Amino acid sequence: MDFFQLDTDRKLAEPATNKKYRFPGGRFGLSVFGFAAVNAAIIAAVVTSSGTMPGGSIADDVLSNNLKQSPSYGTWSWWAARAYFGEKKAPDVVLMGSSLVNSACWSADATTTYKDIDCALHHRVVTLETDLKQRLPGLDPTVLNVSIQGAGACDYYMMTRGLMEGERKPKVLVVGIAPRDFIDNKIHNLGDTEPFMFHQRYVDFDDTVARAYSNPFLRAMGELEWKIGRLPLRRLHAAVASYLTDGKGAETTRRKEAGDDLRYALSASSQRIFPGDIVVPKVVPEGFHDNTAEYVCRYKNPHPKQFATQVFFFEEMLKRMRAQNIQVLVVDMPTLKRNRDMLPQTFWNVYVQRMKEICARQKADYLFLSDSPDFVQRDFIDNVHVSFRGAAKVLAKIADEIARKPQLASALENSQQMISSKKSAPTN
Repeated sequence: MDFFQLDTDRKLAEPATNKKYRFPGGRFGLSVFGFAAVNAAIIAAVVTSSGTMPGGSIADDVLSNNLKQSPSYGTWSWWAARAYFGEKKAPDVVLMGSSLVNSACWSADATTTYKDIDCALHHRVVTLETDLKQRLPGLDPTVLNVSIQGAGACDYYMMTRGLMEGERKPKVLVVGIAPRDFIDNKIHNLGDTEPFMFHQRYVDFDDTVARAYSNPFLRAMGELEWKIGRLPLRRLHAAVASYLTDGKGAETTRRKEAGDDLRYALSASSQRIFPGDIVVPKVVPEGFHDNTAEYVCRYKNPHPKQFATQVFFFEEMLKRMRAQNIQVLVVDMPTLKRNRDMLPQTFWNVYVQRMKEICARQKADYLFLSDSPDFVQRDFIDNVHVSFRGAAKVLAKIADEIARKPQLASALENSQQMISSKKSAPTN
């Protein structure tokens, strides 16, 4: 018998009192303790060095000087939130919606300003600001676009809670909607969308938020994700991930291959982007892409279970806006007939009726442009997204509606009067 065998036998024969102390809970307990200790150390280090705890608010995160530790740095929702809180004052008008609204804002402003539009940085809507000045003489409203590609009604609810719960409230909120926002068959769990997950770390996980999860297990996982998202280690993970990536943005190569900046920008929904990655040129190229195949999948079931849930979130959003005295204009965005015909008439009957009823109940104005004869194929780059021609028409009609509806126009006029009175007030 060799030396090593004798040593092993000796150790096995030692009394139990000589064995090393076992941590309560075993390896799992030790792991939990270590995880808590590391988080506590990070908190202590941050508070000691800066006197503040990161993540105090959404504004703190997106305006932080250390951007790489900001949660979801570089996502579309992050850029939209940064633009919103980066304004010197709350914008008078906010546009919110999906890529249908972004298409109108980006392509219209590229033509109006005759400048390249950087999709990560460009959020002021110069075209609509100009249209409103012409229709409401004496006013100089600021208009900001915070729309996110692929967003739906549940996302609009979360975006309004994340952006507009504090003092920075717009006077008018314009929400561009379409049937896809309520019945997108590509979305299997509403709580998994990028805008929803971005804003959930700043919103209390209540019974309304929980409605986004289709079963108890997903709800439990969603609540766990919400809690973990507030821990310092999650912010450390964001910083490490940023330093390990090349920082060039995942979109650049594919954008160049596609050769259509605007259309690619509208389809790049969940990736991180950085300034210069996606730029709509000042001369938007002509062209049309038939995206029927994409909507065959999205509209596969025109009466999915999520429809009722999305409608619920839509009305909850309008309720909150009404409670905060924010006037709302809901715009059903224009689409081509070939896209509308993919949905049965029974769906349209229910959809339009529900939108009218909800808007009337929550005192919101409703503008239905979906089948407007003023829009023809030349006004689109595909079956649902407007070109620079269609964009000019959409924003002009929104300006007309705001100027025509007393409660919308007066909201802007009252805002301007408050600004004027503050400027003219004597200083001590």
